[in-house]
Amino acid sequence: MLSRRKFLSLTSAVAAHLFFAPWLNASKNAQKRNLLFLAIDDLRPVMGCYGGKAITPNIDKFSASATTFSHHYVQWPVCGPSRAALMSGLRPDTSGVYQNSQANITSKHQDKWPAMSRYFYDNGYKTFSFGKIYHGKGVAKSYGWSEKPWNPPSAWTCYVNFKRKKKSSWRPAYEIYDGPDNLHGDYQTADKAIEKLEQNKNNLFCIFAGFYKPHLPFVAPKKYWDMYDHDKIERLKPMEMPAGVIDHAYKYSELHSYGDQKGSMFSKENRPDDEDAINLTHAYYASVSFIDAQIGRIFKHLDELGLSENTAVVIWGDHGFHLGDQARWAKHTQLENDMRSPLMIRLPGIEHKKQTLNNLVETVDIYPTVCEYLGLAAPKHLDGTSLVPVMTGKDKTGKEAAFSQYSPVPKEHSYLMIYSARTRHYRYIQWRDTNDNNKLIDEELYDLRDFPAETKNVVKEPEYKSALKNCRDIMNKHLKIEG
Repeated sequence: MLSRRKFLSLTSAVAAHLFFAPWLNASKNAQKRNLLFLAIDDLRPVMGCYGGKAITPNIDKFSASATTFSHHYVQWPVCGPSRAALMSGLRPDTSGVYQNSQANITSKHQDKWPAMSRYFYDNGYKTFSFGKIYHGKGVAKSYGWSEKPWNPPSAWTCYVNFKRKKKSSWRPAYEIYDGPDNLHGDYQTADKAIEKLEQNKNNLFCIFAGFYKPHLPFVAPKKYWDMYDHDKIERLKPMEMPAGVIDHAYKYSELHSYGDQKGSMFSKENRPDDEDAINLTHAYYASVSFIDAQIGRIFKHLDELGLSENTAVVIWGDHGFHLGDQARWAKHTQLENDMRSPLMIRLPGIEHKKQTLNNLVETVDIYPTVCEYLGLAAPKHLDGTSLVPVMTGKDKTGKEAAFSQYSPVPKEHSYLMIYSARTRHYRYIQWRDTNDNNKLIDEELYDLRDFPAETKNVVKEPEYKSALKNCRDIMNKHLKIEG
């Protein structure tokens, strides 16, 4: 029999647990279902299954058994805030995460806004993180990892031949090394994911594996470069910014921190010439093919372990990427090629469409989607909605728009917040002054039917007056940002 003191102590502990973790699911999982989440940094939809020219047989094969979303949009075109939106299910204006340097939903918020890892851990899952899932943060115990997140020793650079002498030195934008795959940090990440699949085949698990490539610098073993005929690599077009784009819009590019193999800087004044642009594009494709091979290794073990039939698999790119088109390299804009990224989801045991869907979907929709598959009630704090109804065909319309935002990198423009709404036919962009009550100071509108490459800002064209009003109404209704 419990003493009064022990009884009170026990009930107090239970009450505290329920108070600090109100999201715990009251019922046990009806089925044993797991999650394998694969995040790929800076991945533009260049894979074959997206109609691209990158050689990606493993991802292409996976797409045949998954729902491939052709119009998936991230919440922020930079790693940190985009990944915070993924793991928290919150838009940047909700979480307050706007920079890579910020904590990604710091530990003090985890009781109110549990990250996916925390939520699944508290519902009985073994949770693991390998490679790049968060951008630097997200390693505290409050994030709910079963083990401390692991990163490869060469996480950022993965260089073999190049050693950077000092912080101010130029660094090459790409490196193709003649050596084995396992020298690369992303190969080691795949190894870790495979190891945990084997160790947890009889457990409920959620494994998150994040690959650093094809993030700059583009680094891959030579055999992946050799998969392509260099003479057939094309420089992407158009090679100019959209007509009518705001003057101070997108001056920054992280490529400015890199050089070519001769050592010259790719500065604002010294942009890649045709030869450099083709070399960069070739190296980017090689990096994508290398990551495809690592994903293939993971899938092979998933099949061999008999886990494919009860494990949800998600392949996600944290944002898009410019490869010289629109006179841009890398990301940091609100344009289509920076905001659109790959998303493929396979949910075994659920009859969903094994095809490409054109519905507008967002990164914040992933958290509630996985919850529904695992049989967990989605936390009430989430900003997104489950994609299961869209995937199964029960919801044939989906969202009217996908929403993103971004604050320019140059310090002189850091007071600006740029919002975009991607509707079925338009991309609408608002520039707002955060120092002046979020005042609207400029707009852009792109007709993606007549100008699919966003070559012309039509915001001042009289024939778009009605479309402009509709986009404004959609933006203000959904985000409530009218200043």
